[in-house]
Amino acid sequence: MKRLLFGVSAAFLVTAMTGPALACMGEHGYKKTAQSLQQSTLSAQKKAALMQVIQQSKADHDKFTASGEYGKMNEAVGKLGDVNRQIGQ
Repeated sequence: MKRLLFGVSAAFLVTAMTGPALACMGEHGYKKTAQSLQQSTLSAQKKAALMQVIQQSKADHDKFTASGEYGKMNEAVGKLGDVNRQIGQ
């Protein structure tokens, strides 16, 4: 029983210390999408605009995960999917 309580307490502490990304348990491909964008043949202006969308999506993801607004967090991740579709065109 002590081991179980210690394990749960340790997991809670690690989650609290590492922030929203670990609490969500997913990176969702933000880094991979940014790398794909940099390697794409899109114009520099389009790349810059899409990079702003990626950065805002990541910021929103972290903010909504921290506040427990998972519906809004999913919307933020959806914007990342939109960027991936535009890169693939």
